[in-house]
Amino acid sequence: MTQNQLDADARSLLVAERETIVEVFNREGVAGAAALIEAELRIPGPLATLITGPSRAPGGQASKPIAGDLPGWPAGLATDDGFHRLELLRVGRTTAEPFLVTTKQLSGGYRLLVGRSLEEQQRLTATLTTSLVAAIGIALALALAISFLLTRTIGSRVQEIADVAGAVSGGDLSRRVDLPALGRGDAFYSLGIALNAMLARIEALLDELRSITDGLAHDLRSPLTRMKARIDRLAISGGDDAAIAAIGVEADALLAMLDISLEISRLEAGIGRDGFRRIDLAELINDMAEMYGPLAEDNGVALTARSDGPVEIMANRQLLLRALANLVDNALRHAPGGGEIMLEAAASSDGARLSVADRGPGIADAMRPEALRRFGRLDAARSKSGAGLGLSLAAAIARLHGGTLTLTGNNPGLRVEIAIPAN
Repeated sequence: MTQNQLDADARSLLVAERETIVEVFNREGVAGAAALIEAELRIPGPLATLITGPSRAPGGQASKPIAGDLPGWPAGLATDDGFHRLELLRVGRTTAEPFLVTTKQLSGGYRLLVGRSLEEQQRLTATLTTSLVAAIGIALALALAISFLLTRTIGSRVQEIADVAGAVSGGDLSRRVDLPALGRGDAFYSLGIALNAMLARIEALLDELRSITDGLAHDLRSPLTRMKARIDRLAISGGDDAAIAAIGVEADALLAMLDISLEISRLEAGIGRDGFRRIDLAELINDMAEMYGPLAEDNGVALTARSDGPVEIMANRQLLLRALANLVDNALRHAPGGGEIMLEAAASSDGARLSVADRGPGIADAMRPEALRRFGRLDAARSKSGAGLGLSLAAAIARLHGGTLTLTGNNPGLRVEIAIPAN
């Protein structure tokens, strides 16, 4: 591009110089043109000019120079108004130079040559070429060095993640990606955070699976033992309606326990998101208060619902009703006579929250994680019957909505809050 631009500039200058001399020639004749050329030659520069008289020999090759700094008309150079590249030796110089020339046939047999030396242009081109080659060489060296460093850096980061994945595949679920080793603020760091969160979730689910297995084995043993004993007695003593009814009660309890466990597993798998609709949580808690109001009155408990107005959010209404029903059932079991249960819905900065607060004995801070575990039984704080699945089911429903379930004190009592994000 530089070479083309230099050529275009040189051609423009040559054409301008040629047309100036032609104009003076047409106006003042050959004497005026010669005077102009001689005046310009007094200033050293890259231009070379020559004006010759009419040819005195066949073929027009022996025309006499009239003005200029060339000893004669170059052999074989036509006067075609075009541009030519050739070597010329100017008067007073010892070596020929490369020139770009243009010619013009003047009236009366006179001929004009205007040329511009290309030495400076060729030096500039050579400098640019050398610089370009050097720049390409430096760029290649830098590219190789940067590629090597990037390969080493990316390789070490990927290897860190691969080592963790290999350790987890080998059974070490406690292994985590070393985030400082990945650097900060890039995609690898984000990948490390996401991978650690995923591994923590997997470890928690496997721990929960083990606890579920243990809980099922423990909680199913007692009702099955009682059922076996009653069946043995029936086999010895004959029919007994009360014993048969008791066996039915135990069987119903076992089936309910298994149904809730399966429902929690389905929620953990994401089943139920297709039922998300925009609902009003204030209306939801009012329906819940109306549904459980008579039962609360029978237990001597005041059940009230409170909200500051409509609280709209995307959620599965039936599942939230199920979660609230479990929480209200728990509160009714543990709220003392003459106590109160408060249902509350409120908007938050990032979504909405539902809460159920009672005035029962509450749960100690250290025991709250155990209360959220499936089949978690806190006889010291919650002495009445139950399978330990109510809070677990409500927590699973909260997670399905992308939210969380938290337990806090109510001074006295327990406050259970479900936070649901807006998105």
